[in-house]
Amino acid sequence: MENGFRGYHPFVIFFYYVCVGVLAMYMNHPLFLLVACLLLIGVNLTHDNGKALRKWVPMLVGMSAVIILINPFINSRGTTIFFYFRGKQVTLEATLYGVVMSLSLVIILLMFISFNLILNGNKFLFVFSKFLPRTAFLMMLAIRFVPLLKRRLDEINDVQRIRGMTIASGTIRERAKSGMTMMQILLTWSLEEAIETADSMKARGYGIGKRSPYIPYRMSKRDKGWLITLVALFAVCIAGGSLGYGKIIIYPELGTLRFYLFDWMMLICMMVILAFPLLVEGREQVKWKYSI
Repeated sequence: MENGFRGYHPFVIFFYYVCVGVLAMYMNHPLFLLVACLLLIGVNLTHDNGKALRKWVPMLVGMSAVIILINPFINSRGTTIFFYFRGKQVTLEATLYGVVMSLSLVIILLMFISFNLILNGNKFLFVFSKFLPRTAFLMMLAIRFVPLLKRRLDEINDVQRIRGMTIASGTIRERAKSGMTMMQILLTWSLEEAIETADSMKARGYGIGKRSPYIPYRMSKRDKGWLITLVALFAVCIAGGSLGYGKIIIYPELGTLRFYLFDWMMLICMMVILAFPLLVEGREQVKWKYSI
C-alpha cells in the first residue's frame, strides 16, 4: 500500500503532471518559472531525498548555462543593446529569452524525473489501457528502455573490465574494438530477453481479449476533491494566461515586468498546483507526528 503522493489515484497524478507540463510552456514570466522550478526541486526531494535529482544536476546546470550564454550571441533581436560582438548586437531581450527558455526546459526535465519515480508501469497502463492499450504499452517500454540498457551496459562493462577489456585506456582502435564488443553483447542480450518477453505475453493471452488491471485503483473522495481542485486552479491559470497575465512581451521590445492583482492570484494558483505533492507529503508527516 502506497502512502502520500504515490497513494493517490493514477488519473489525479497524471493530471498533475499534465498541468505542470502545460504551465511550464504556457507561462513565460521569469518569476512564475523560477517559483515553479524551486517547487519542483522540492517535489523531487520528497520522493527519494533527491537521489535521482542529484544525477541530473550537472546536466541541468550545464544546459541552462549554455542556453543563457549562447542565445544572446546567436539571436540579435531586441532593442535594448548591451554591446556589440563581431558586428552583432547583444540585447537584453535575447538574454531574457534565453533565461526563460532554460527555465522552461529545466521545469520539463524536473517534471519527468518526478514522473519516472511516481507514475510506474502499472499506473501508466491503468491510465491509458482503456483508450490506447498498445500505445500505452509501447510508451511504458520506451520509458523503461533507457535506464534498463544503461544498467545492463554497466554490468557488461564491469565484467569486461575484469577480462582486461575497457574503453577507458589503450589506443583508439583498441577502445573502438572494446566498445563494439560490448555493444554487440548488449544488443544480443536485449534481443534474447525481448523474444522471451514476447513468448511470455503470447502464452498469457495478451491482446486477445479485454484487459483487466492487475491493481484495480478506485477513485476515493480524497482523489475526487483534489482532482476538482486541480482542474479549477488550472482553468484559472489558462484563462488568466489567455488575457496576458503571467506572461511578458519579450520581442521586439521588452514589456513591463510589473505585477498586477490578477498576476498574484495566478501565481498563487500555480503554486498550489505545483506544490500539490508537497502539501500531501507535509500533511502525511503532520499526521504521523501527532499520531505517535
